[in-house]
Amino acid sequence: MYYAKTPTSSLYKKTKGRHEMAAWGWNARLKKGPSKSEYIQLYKYKTHLDENADLPPWTSPISVPQAISDFLKALHEYAAGEIEQQLGKRFTRESFRYCLTVPAMWSDKAKDIMRRAAIQAGLIREDDHPDRLMLVSEPEAAALYCERSCKEYDLKDGDRFLICDAGGGTVDLIVYDIAESTEDRHLSEVTKGHGATCGSMLIDTNFGKLLIKKFTKQGAKIRDDIIPILVEKFAFALKPQFNGIDDLYLELPWNSFFDEIEDPDAIGIDEDTMCFTAAELKEIVFDPVVVKVLALIQDQLDKAKNCSAIFLVGGFGSSKYLLDRVTRAFGDKVRTISAPNRPEIAVVFGAVYAGLNPRKVTARVARRCYGVGILNSFEVGIDPVELMVYRTEGLMCRDRFSTFVKKGQLVKMDECVTRSYCFTKQSADEYGDYKISIYAIDGVPPRHITKFRESAYISIPDPFTSADPTGRKVSCIMKFYFGLSEIQVEATVQGKAYITRLQFDNGDRANLPRRILS
Repeated sequence: MYYAKTPTSSLYKKTKGRHEMAAWGWNARLKKGPSKSEYIQLYKYKTHLDENADLPPWTSPISVPQAISDFLKALHEYAAGEIEQQLGKRFTRESFRYCLTVPAMWSDKAKDIMRRAAIQAGLIREDDHPDRLMLVSEPEAAALYCERSCKEYDLKDGDRFLICDAGGGTVDLIVYDIAESTEDRHLSEVTKGHGATCGSMLIDTNFGKLLIKKFTKQGAKIRDDIIPILVEKFAFALKPQFNGIDDLYLELPWNSFFDEIEDPDAIGIDEDTMCFTAAELKEIVFDPVVVKVLALIQDQLDKAKNCSAIFLVGGFGSSKYLLDRVTRAFGDKVRTISAPNRPEIAVVFGAVYAGLNPRKVTARVARRCYGVGILNSFEVGIDPVELMVYRTEGLMCRDRFSTFVKKGQLVKMDECVTRSYCFTKQSADEYGDYKISIYAIDGVPPRHITKFRESAYISIPDPFTSADPTGRKVSCIMKFYFGLSEIQVEATVQGKAYITRLQFDNGDRANLPRRILS
């Protein structure tokens, strides 16, 4: 079977006390030397950027951001080399625009780590224009791919369709509304992108557990290398073929391990093949994952109210069994349920369409509540006494939250939300930079931010001079741009703009300076 995507797999070799990547992609699974102690095999590490994923702790000496950066660097060198070979010197790497797709459920911090990894990998430079690298949510990229088939599926102005991007690690879902005009067709988000770490790699994990159970019952002492080999054979040769009806037959490699099995017939082994019944595959391997996907789809349909189509994309989205289960569950509610042509590459092609037309999606739903921490008037009986401070303006409350956008709010492309604040000089001996704390909160806007860690910050050079009198105010205009997948923040002080795409801080909130916005 041909698989269209390169696996996220890296092989590191330890040389002179350092780990360096020796191979990536398919080669990482083949190019392993005889001395295993020298090598470290890493795979599917991107899922570890999801802060809510239920995954084992990362124990490798190579950090997740470093593994991502190394993989991107190798992939970029290969892809750029192929482009230059075919197109010659007409296009240089400096003229490329890059589009990286990320799960819809990722936090802004995870997106920031991905951007930094791309910079470290050499895709772009730190001082490049931010638009040289677009981060596009995976279901949005898939939606742009499916949008090109609207006429084929009889989808028109006012219709809504659900994208279920089911990949190896995550399943992301979102509903889009179609708006047609005489010139073009545009999409607008209807629901907040939602997802979970319930991709097809969990099916592989379940299959591995089934193998261990079968072999253990037959008294076989399982070697470390047997289960991974059989799981990989299952994943690439059998899993895509499963339809819920037919039994599957796994070809066994020659190995003395299988001679230890007391009763091969009892667990379906016949010479060099092993049979797995459709019933056990459904109950133990597939359904524990599929039911989670069905629940995610139901949740999106409930929020969207009316939906004309469901499109399954991604590697897991091409599963015949998943398509059958989705059709049986929602066929009476949604008129079209389909896996479009080449669903496994829908996200990749959609990312290209996003780069060519970044304004195809005209509105997005805010994933979180965004705002800044400020000083505000103290209200007796409402604000806690421990947050009360005395300022030249009077009695103030620190750590108040000023909201720019609420979670679930629809924000149009290129729309920016503006708020006006000011810095106030409190005393003659006060000096130093300001730090504006930015918060991304998964819930309703709080009154105070004392229980929340800042998500990001902007540093503003001291706007005052020693000659400025106490009480002097300097205006600060804050702008949040929510149109793209990354949040851009701009602060303008004394005619100078300070722009960031949320440079995340790993420090402690206690390090915040005394002087803040009011």
